[in-house]
Amino acid sequence: MKYLRIITNRSKGSKFMQQLQAYGAKYISCLLAEGSANDHILEVLGINKERKEIVSALVNDSLVKDLLDKLSDKFDKKNTSIMFTTPIDKKGEINMEYEALYVIVDKSNADRVIDISQKHGARGATIVHGRGSGIQKKSVFLNMVIEPEKDIVIMLIKKDIAEKIKSALYDSLELNQDSNGILFSLPVSDVRGLVDQK
Repeated sequence: MKYLRIITNRSKGSKFMQQLQAYGAKYISCLLAEGSANDHILEVLGINKERKEIVSALVNDSLVKDLLDKLSDKFDKKNTSIMFTTPIDKKGEINMEYEALYVIVDKSNADRVIDISQKHGARGATIVHGRGSGIQKKSVFLNMVIEPEKDIVIMLIKKDIAEKIKSALYDSLELNQDSNGILFSLPVSDVRGLVDQK
């Protein structure tokens, strides 16, 4: 069994969800997210985030390759949508070319995560907004507990630059301190639609 994620432009998620269901995928869901823009024109206009959706599903191993090939035909051009899978039932050493890096930080630090990662070779990133429920400071306003806003930054990075990026993030964001954030990575077994990283 593999956990499939498709990061695509906003409004395309429903179409991918229908196709996944038709191809036999299970437990299909969709999250709203933002992507870091790599386009120089967008930067000049002051737009540094693109509206994205993350579609996820569980897919049987026997269906993965065929399903990814069929779905990748739907991509307009490289790096507008990416698909990747993570094995969920593998044991032992997994030798893959890419890792899915997840960094959970306070909302104010998401752009720093992207900047640090890109300086060390990462290309794009996708941000999912959320709230924390750990031991962080919580505020009370009109008898309501206000939980701190968090961002989950997701990046696909080549394995050969992964340690350099993780170390830079760990040191720069002081992730050894309580409540500064969490960093973890998962192996990626299949990738489609990703621009090569140097």
